[in-house]
Order: sequence, then C-alpha cells, then structure tokens
Amino acid sequence: MLSLVAAMAMTGAARAQVSSPKTSPQSIALPLELVSGQPATLAVLSAEGRVAAGVKLVLSDGEVVTTDESGRAHFLGPPDAGVLIARILGTEIRVAADVTQQEGAGKLEIVRAPAIVARENRFTVGGSGFSGDADRNRVELEGKPAFVLAASPKELVILAPSKTAPGDVRLAVKTGANEVLTQTTLVDVLPDATHDIVRPGKKGNLVLHVTGTTQPVELDVENTSPGIVRFKHGDREHVRTRGGADNSAKIEVKGMRVGEFSYAVTLQAQPGAPNGGAARDFLQAADKLAAGDTRRRLENVLKKLRRYNPDIGGSRKEFAKIPAANSASDLQALIQAAGEALNGESALGRERINP
Repeated sequence: MLSLVAAMAMTGAARAQVSSPKTSPQSIALPLELVSGQPATLAVLSAEGRVAAGVKLVLSDGEVVTTDESGRAHFLGPPDAGVLIARILGTEIRVAADVTQQEGAGKLEIVRAPAIVARENRFTVGGSGFSGDADRNRVELEGKPAFVLAASPKELVILAPSKTAPGDVRLAVKTGANEVLTQTTLVDVLPDATHDIVRPGKKGNLVLHVTGTTQPVELDVENTSPGIVRFKHGDREHVRTRGGADNSAKIEVKGMRVGEFSYAVTLQAQPGAPNGGAARDFLQAADKLAAGDTRRRLENVLKKLRRYNPDIGGSRKEFAKIPAANSASDLQALIQAAGEALNGESALGRERINP
C-alpha cells in the first residue's frame, strides 16, 4: 500500500531550518540585480528546501564566500557593471546576477511584488532602497516576520512565514526608519487525505487543494518517487485548479510498488514587467560563450531587445526558440537569468511535500 504523508520542509518565521552539513546543496538564492560596490547577501538551499550552512561558493570576480549558520553569505558587488556568476565549489550549481552602477541612495520603494505567494516558499520583491545585508531588512506578512534569504539594494528574496493564514495579506518591508507596504495573496497547497492511497498495479488520483484564493492557479507537479508511482503523462504534470470554493486539481497516478512517495509542487511563474537592461546584459555575456545555432538565436533576441524602443514581445518569441542546455554551465546560468529578466517572472520557490 502506498500512502502520501505531507510534511513541509521549511519554516518561514524569523529564521529558517538549517540542513545538516552533510546534506548536498541543490540551489542558490541570489538577487537577479546587484549594485556595484554595495553589500549583497546570497543563500544556499538543500534539496529539501532548508538553508545549508558551511557551503563554499566562488564568485566570478574571484572572491570565495562561505555560508554561515543561517545558510547565507555576505559579499560586496563587483566594482564594475556587468554580470556576476556564483558557483558552489565542487559542483556545477551556479546562478547569474546583473551588476549595475550605483545611482544614488534611492528611497525605499517596492516596484514589483508577486500577486500570489506560496506559503513557506521563497519569492522576490523588487524596488530600491533595500539593504544588501539581509538582516537589516525587516519583512512581515500580515504582521508575521518573514526570513530574508538573499538581498541587494534592488531586490529581496524572501521566505514566506508558515504561521500566516492563507488569503489576502499586507506585505511590509522596513529598512532603517523607513517602511513601505503592498498587498499580496498567500496560498497553501495541500493533498486530499481521502485520495492518498494507491495500490501496486492500480490507478488512483492525487488531488491537490489550493487555499487562500478562489482564483484558478497553475501548478507544475514533479513526481520525485517514480519507482513507487507513475503519473499519467510522465514524471511531470502541469495542471490548473478549477477555482471557486473547491479550488483543486486532480492528477492520475498508478502504483508501481509498495512504499511511500513524495512529489514537488511549483506555482507557475507569474509574468510581470520585464527588465530589459538586465536581460540584455545576460544575453550579451552569453553570446560571448555560445557557438553555432545557440549563438545565432541569442543574437536574434538581442536584435529585438534593442536599447531604445525594444520589441519585448518579439524578444520573448525569439528567446523561446533557444534550445535548453544539456548540462550546467555559465552559459546556461546566463540564459536562465536572461529568461527571468525578460519575462519579468516572480521567483516562486518550490513547495516540496515529503513523506
């Protein structure tokens, strides 16, 4: 008999759960935008979504940093504008950030925030006047403190608190004596306990309920135990909840053998205002590393993404034609960052439900 047992991997209070030093790091949380010469903070996360302490990273400007007991590392943005790539030593895990010149102190302001946030997941708020030292920013959702994973003067990567009830909430960011407010919607994704039993050789349904909104929500669901169960259309399913009072979605599963299985749910990235300047910087850096058809396609995007009067729609269409890389590399990190900047996607962290 197979059973689903939901157990959230992270806590979103003023601190986050820290993984064991033996746990392999899986991803880096880094603001997409940094400011030259100004403080910045990054974080390393394990596969379970916990922050990872004692992890060494090498930055493309030659600096080596190590995450502290909070799973974060502090550094200064490079002195010159361009791009920065952070890589975990001994791995191919890396991310890219755009480095811009300092344009004055800037008032505290939120210019973009996601319309929907998954509880206990990470998300990004963009604006100005933030502190690059993550701990110098106080973030609250409906009065409950959130954990700032990564920071720069232009962006904060935030872990939503677990104790805040789903629904429309007030998002407050305070830096120094200044405070700015906006609104977002906090949602939770929960399995239906009445549909959590699947027998080997038999079919059943995985039913996911979204609370906090009655609007339909797009979900990407990854089967992380393919030896235990199979989804109907492979190891990944894209579903849309029905909306309304029963805001749920159903995935057909087939039992393969006895055991407990887990899956990962990701809220589909939300398109927003594009950051054409950052996208251009990433693509120009990627163009220097690419060859053949990939380089030709990158240059087609850059032709549309001209500095004055850019064709954003055309740029997005051309970008969609760029083939995915087969392995991790600086080139792939730059292309991925360019896509995030071009599409204005809000970084929504992965909600992993483990047995």
